[in-house]
Amino acid sequence: MSAAPADRLAPAGQRPLPLPAVLAAAHFPDPHSPGMSGLASYLARRGARVTVAPSQAQRDSELLSRLSRSGALLQHPDARTTSLIWGGDGAAVPEMLDLATGRGLPTMGHSRAVELLSGTAPTTVAVVGSHSTAMAAAALTCALAVRDPGWILNDAPYGDAPGYDGSGEVLVVDVCPDGAVHEAEPPGWRHRTLGAGLRPTVTLVTGVDEAPPAFLTREEALEQIEALARRSETVVVWSGQVGCDELVERLRRHPGPRVVSVGRGEGMDVAVLGLLWSGEDHRLTIQAGGERSIVTVPVAGTTAALGVAAAFAAGWALGLSGTDLADGLTAFPGVERSLTRLGTVGGVTVLESRAQHPEEIAADLRGARMLTEGAVVVLYEPVGHLRTAALAGRITEALTAADHTVLMPVHSASVRSQRHADGIEALVRAASGGTLVIPEPGSCQMGPDDLAVSLAQRGDLILTIGPDAARRIGPHLLAALDQPRPAR
Repeated sequence: MSAAPADRLAPAGQRPLPLPAVLAAAHFPDPHSPGMSGLASYLARRGARVTVAPSQAQRDSELLSRLSRSGALLQHPDARTTSLIWGGDGAAVPEMLDLATGRGLPTMGHSRAVELLSGTAPTTVAVVGSHSTAMAAAALTCALAVRDPGWILNDAPYGDAPGYDGSGEVLVVDVCPDGAVHEAEPPGWRHRTLGAGLRPTVTLVTGVDEAPPAFLTREEALEQIEALARRSETVVVWSGQVGCDELVERLRRHPGPRVVSVGRGEGMDVAVLGLLWSGEDHRLTIQAGGERSIVTVPVAGTTAALGVAAAFAAGWALGLSGTDLADGLTAFPGVERSLTRLGTVGGVTVLESRAQHPEEIAADLRGARMLTEGAVVVLYEPVGHLRTAALAGRITEALTAADHTVLMPVHSASVRSQRHADGIEALVRAASGGTLVIPEPGSCQMGPDDLAVSLAQRGDLILTIGPDAARRIGPHLLAALDQPRPAR
């Protein structure tokens, strides 16, 4: 195969630089916020003294146990604490202000901490996009197994940790923007550019699209992702998505980094020549540099399988052989909460999804259809009032692929965006059919879980979509399905 040029790659066997002093003893007041558990786990495994606010709700007990196993201390900050790392949860603001002003502790967000850590790694592989980064980023942890990578992810490989140190030679980071973090910003606020301090060896781009509030338009996404791409040595871009194709055109119009294309069919640097769904896993035939490889992964949905192919392409761009990449991916278990099966009761199967962007929602619904011949009932928890209001038309269009959708309250870092957008109202206005169902408030009314169960019959599938309440509702659904139900 024609691997990436040797002078574009970091030599194998390099050791990482020491941790920045500001991160040597970091405190996390909101470890449940997106991406924070991966960052905390990585720091703890690197030898930092990580403390995590212990007074979280019972819903976070599993997360806190995972962090404790990684070496984090479940306690409040003390005299040794060197910094505060905040994930955007408004409930943590009083503690942050008290510590930052009263003790003068420096405060930073997830992205800045990741950038500082990337600067210590000889080789950084950044997975970036307006959406669909989770599968590719998680697959890279296995694809690069021969290099023993470390990683900082927003979503963990199934059964694994979202943060891991590895040998220190290669660091994989998921820099997808979170849709809830900037909900409380005043109108016109200019937040920090995505990946502003990153200089990756390889950047993998999975999607370029509007994703408010981080990217209010596709053009804004294109500008920010292009800026990161031009700070990279090699850029791997998924072909066939409109925004990605525009990015490739820009990069080739004014040459800079090496560009590697990945997509279906001939003509790509890394080509997916075959994609076969067995009912349990996908079998991909991938050709790169004249070498053909077969990869089998237990993921449902064509988009998810192609995300694995994108990870393969990033590994190939880093200089790994197709054989090493395919061997590593044999151990890939999928991503937590990416069409994960929670159980089947009374002939009804319950799956969960962490999709947020309309493209992710549509992809997971297509994947869910591959797993049942019955109806698909969705329990949907929107993320962020501003994002939901801005993308309401596209979200409701994606949800039309379900037979019924039960709406849950909007999950947001603040009670209401300062722009006074209401996500649920926007979805209701945008819905053209009768597939959206909103539970009525009141003690005598059915909750979202009971309502979803009432809509499902034997052979059907219930899919929960969302980051918080939707994540916790699965056991309630299974319990409700186990109760006698009137015949319909």
